Amino acid sequence: MPQDVEFTVPLESRVSPDLPRARRHHLAWVRESGLLHGEDALRRYASSRVADSAAYGFPYAAGADLDLCFDLLGWLYLLDNHFDDHFDDHFDGRLDGRLDGRLDGRPDDGSGARPAAARTEDAVALCQDLVDHLRYGTRPGAGAAPAVAAFADCWQRMGQGMSQEWRRRTAHDWVDYLAGWPTKIADRVLGVLPDPAAHLRARRRTIGLRPLLALAERAGHYEVPLPAWCSSHLEGMRIAACDAIIAMNEVHALERDEAAGRPNLVLSLMRHQGRARPEALREVAGTARRSVETFLQLRAGLAQLERDLGGRVPELARYADAHAAWIRGYHDWGRTAPCYEDVRRPG
Repeated sequence: MPQDVEFTVPLESRVSPDLPRARRHHLAWVRESGLLHGEDALRRYASSRVADSAAYGFPYAAGADLDLCFDLLGWLYLLDNHFDDHFDDHFDGRLDGRLDGRLDGRPDDGSGARPAAARTEDAVALCQDLVDHLRYGTRPGAGAAPAVAAFADCWQRMGQGMSQEWRRRTAHDWVDYLAGWPTKIADRVLGVLPDPAAHLRARRRTIGLRPLLALAERAGHYEVPLPAWCSSHLEGMRIAACDAIIAMNEVHALERDEAAGRPNLVLSLMRHQGRARPEALREVAGTARRSVETFLQLRAGLAQLERDLGGRVPELARYADAHAAWIRGYHDWGRTAPCYEDVRRPG
C-alpha cells in the first residue's frame, strides 16, 4: 500500500484480547469446513491474518461470539477472493489449483485455470445457492458446496437469540451483498473500469459492511428497534462508515489491484477524470476523512433521534460504537495486514 498516505481517524483504537485463542479456533474451523485444500493452503491462509480483522472490528467480543465473528470474516474473505479470482494475490501463490473446486463444489482439472465465462457462471451459481439458503432456509445436504455449508453454519449461529425481525432484515442485507457480485464479476470479465460513481455504488454492496453491522448486534446481544434502524439518520451513519472503509481499502489495495488489473477507485479517477496519481490518492484519502467527519456528526446527533423516537434508546449508542469500531478497526488492521503488503508494479 502507499505508505505515504495517512488517514485521520479520531476514534479509539481497540482490539479484542481474545484474538490469539479465536485465531486458533478459526483455523481449525476452516480446516474442518473444507474451504481450503491441504496444509500448504491453510498455512498460507494463516499467514495472511485476514480473519484477524474480526478482533479489530468486534473488540468487545470474546469466546463463542468472537469465534463466530472470526469464522464469518474468514468466510467472507475466502468467498470474495474466489469471486474476484485473486486468491493467489492474498496468499502468496497458487494453492495447487484446487481452491475453486473446493469452494463451489465443482470438479477441477488440477490446472488452476478456467475460462473466464465458466468462472463467471460458477460464481453466479454459487451466489444463487447462497441466496436460496437465505430465502428458503434449506439445509445443505452432504454434497453441498463447502462455501454454502460453511455459511449455513455461520448463519445458524448468527441467528441464535435474535428476533425474527432481525433475521429478516439481516437476510436482506446478505442477499443484497451477494446480488452485487454479478455486476462486479461481469465488469471484471469484460475488462471494464467503472467510473468513480459506479465503482463506489458497487463497492458499497460488495464490501459487506451492512451484514457485519448486523453481526455486531448479535455479538453484542442487542437489537436496534426497527423504527430507529430504518431511519435516514442510521442509514446515513451506515453509508458514512461504509464509504470511509471503502476509501481506506482502495488505498491499501492500490498496488495489488493495479498489478492484477482489477478496478480501483484511484485508478478510476485517473482514467475517467484525468487525475494524476498523487491527486487521485489525495482525493480518495479526502473521501475517507469526509466520511469519518459525517459519521461523527451523525453520532453526535443521536440524542435528537432518541427524542424523535419518543424516549431513550440505549441500543443506539451501542450501534454507533459498532460503526466506530469498524472504521478504526479496519484502519488499524489494514495498515499492517500482510495481504496488503506492497506489490511491485510491472515495468
